[in-house]
Amino acid sequence: MMKKVTTRLAITVMLASLLISACSSLGAAKPTEREIEINPGAVETQAITTAQATPTLRPTPTATQLPTEGATEAPMPTNTLNPYEALIFEGVQLRVQEQFEAAIAKFTLAIMMNSNDPLGYVERAITYSNMGKQDEAITDFNFAINYDPTNADAYNGRGNAWAQKDQLTQAIKDYTKAIELKPDLVKAYNNRAIANILQQKPAEAFADFSKVIELTPDNAQAYYNRGQAYLKTYPEIPEASYIDLCIADFNQSIALAADQPESFYNRGTCYLYKNDYLNAFENYSQAIVLDPSQGRYFVYRALLYPNAGTADQALADAQKAIELLSDSELKSVAEQLLKDIPKMPTPTPGPSPTPGV
Repeated sequence: MMKKVTTRLAITVMLASLLISACSSLGAAKPTEREIEINPGAVETQAITTAQATPTLRPTPTATQLPTEGATEAPMPTNTLNPYEALIFEGVQLRVQEQFEAAIAKFTLAIMMNSNDPLGYVERAITYSNMGKQDEAITDFNFAINYDPTNADAYNGRGNAWAQKDQLTQAIKDYTKAIELKPDLVKAYNNRAIANILQQKPAEAFADFSKVIELTPDNAQAYYNRGQAYLKTYPEIPEASYIDLCIADFNQSIALAADQPESFYNRGTCYLYKNDYLNAFENYSQAIVLDPSQGRYFVYRALLYPNAGTADQALADAQKAIELLSDSELKSVAEQLLKDIPKMPTPTPGPSPTPGV
């Protein structure tokens, strides 16, 4: 019977690895606030100055996405702008509202008004990228670079478009050029790190994530991203120190932003790799408290039984996961748990984890 339990836990670890690469915001629906958005192609939203927030690296191990760019700046009164700038501003506002075709029309008018200024091309390129039209985006970024070869944002944006086309080597070249032009461009380091993770170059990725932390030491997302990178790399390169580094980064991320369920969920998975079932249970429980709509949180907590938790709670977790999940693989795991848990041996009494919910 214990052999069965051991096998189940091995499956859990396998699923953890699977989820990190296919389930973490890094892709599925919109990344939840915190994922290692492995998705440099993810569209940027820029304001008139083309300044952007740091790309998010969200925790939900989900598909492979690349970094998305941050939010637009506060609205600028159009009466302070010249006609060209007003068109750019109006286009940005339309893009924020996901009225992409209307935004394209505004940027096109702006370009017709001033065809030598790179800003109109950059903003239209970002919008094309948001629409999934990466070839059109690359063409516009090329125009922007032609008119201003020192435009770091244009290189970074073109890198995102290449990344969306899975041309990661070319994307990395553009991110590197953006960094050469602007050594404090945080989003370019973040995007290059994600591209390197996808190319299975962890050392380069860790160095770039560390640079993001150096530049933004109070950024919870930066720690989260590096922690998720360690977690994603561990199944391929089982270096024990990666798990300890992963936990340290999630600890710091949680210290800076304690309301992010993905940080707890991923830290729980780190503890699972260490066979520390009680800490894994407590972290999954906290993730559930913060976001009870995520079925995978319940599956992972149920999988910890009989090493942590009670049979009744594990059965309840499996049932809840079935109600919440549409993913066939995880849902089938939960369905199997409903059959297996009643047959498992009663665990030896020991420290009781915090039940959470």
